[in-house]
Amino acid sequence: MKMNATRVSAVFFSLFVFVSANAQLRLPSRSGSDMRQALEKVITDYTKGFSNLKGDLLNDSDPQRIEYASLLTFKSAESNTIIQYSGASPIYSWQAQLLATDDFAVAEKKYNSLYKDLKGMSLTLNRDYTYGLEGTYDAPNESLGFASTEFHLTPSASSLPKVKVELSLQYEMPEWKIRIAVYQKEREDNERGKVRED
Repeated sequence: MKMNATRVSAVFFSLFVFVSANAQLRLPSRSGSDMRQALEKVITDYTKGFSNLKGDLLNDSDPQRIEYASLLTFKSAESNTIIQYSGASPIYSWQAQLLATDDFAVAEKKYNSLYKDLKGMSLTLNRDYTYGLEGTYDAPNESLGFASTEFHLTPSASSLPKVKVELSLQYEMPEWKIRIAVYQKEREDNERGKVRED
């Protein structure tokens, strides 16, 4: 009888430890896993001008930019595209629309959830380097109509020093839209640009 009581106590103790541990851990959501996989593919292919992800031409009516379909399978997105900007050498960006709703409260809740998924997310690029995402939260405000949180890779990626991941919430009549984008930021807002001497 004593052996059964000890066994029952051990089972309850194990169950208690398991339940307590799971209550402390923040298990990743499916959308977080889908987001991680999408960002790993996008950032890895960024240095190749999205050659593996660039699909059919969608729009080239603007001489400053060309929009392509994205071949990326990203279940959490309503759509995702690649944009090529003209210049001395082409600059690319990728963006995905994650939500469109006329309800600000729904959009704000989704934006907050996505921020939590992205903050500190581990990304493994080229199957061998692991980076985290860090960014300062920009709180949504219905009267402003726009919020944007910019993330950078940590530790700083020497091969991708200017690559940013941006989560944005924007009101575009008549809906609130949440997008995520990957792009190259030429310089920080507080950084002075090149000065030409005439």
